[in-house]
Amino acid sequence: MENWHSYYIKSCKVKSTDSLLYIMQDCKNAIAAYPENPKCDQYMDEIHYCAMELRRRRDIADRKGEQA
Repeated sequence: MENWHSYYIKSCKVKSTDSLLYIMQDCKNAIAAYPENPKCDQYMDEIHYCAMELRRRRDIADRKGEQA
């Protein structure tokens, strides 16, 4: 059985870069607007997983650039 974290990490792989950036900003805004919200931990996880995916893509692009 897949947990939320594993599912979310996988779902980030198919989102566009613009979507990942939007999600990150939306979560940051939600945390800033209501830091006592019990979902803030989840929002922080979403930010982290989106950033991980963006980093993964950058690393892949960097490796391709080195091969050219």
